[in-house]
Amino acid sequence: MTPARSRPSLIVVCVVVAVVVAAIAWVWSGRTGNVKISDLRVTDAYVPRPASPDVAAAYFTVANSGDVPAVLTGVHTDVSATSMMHRTTGTSMTMLDSVTVPAHGVFVFAPGRYHVMIESPSRTLEPGDHVRLTLSFAKVGQVTVTAPVVPVGYRPPARHR
Repeated sequence: MTPARSRPSLIVVCVVVAVVVAAIAWVWSGRTGNVKISDLRVTDAYVPRPASPDVAAAYFTVANSGDVPAVLTGVHTDVSATSMMHRTTGTSMTMLDSVTVPAHGVFVFAPGRYHVMIESPSRTLEPGDHVRLTLSFAKVGQVTVTAPVVPVGYRPPARHR
């Protein structure tokens, strides 16, 4: 008799396991909330005229209207093969592999905080020129914006400070 009683129990256990596995797969697939390119807005991009021809910086704001954070994994430009995200703390710079834009939040790349360092630009960057920035987001894709080259000393409106 014991084997007969264990069969219904075994079926119940299998059903419970199947439901748990399906729930984990559903959550892992991102169906509980994923960020889309349409949830991301890149605004106020600019590149100050470099003081040196060897390096430039790019600044911008990323807004995320999605329900989950978006992870920015890199920024590429049309003027250099090498660009890196950095955080400035006091007088030191730290290279970053990624930054996270919070759900329903913003992340600001601004002087004295975060920037994209553009190494060895392929051309002289003068006010009035433009640099194409392609931002790569993990699991989402890319957003491309055009950043004007602005005069040295340019500061964005106060809302970005």
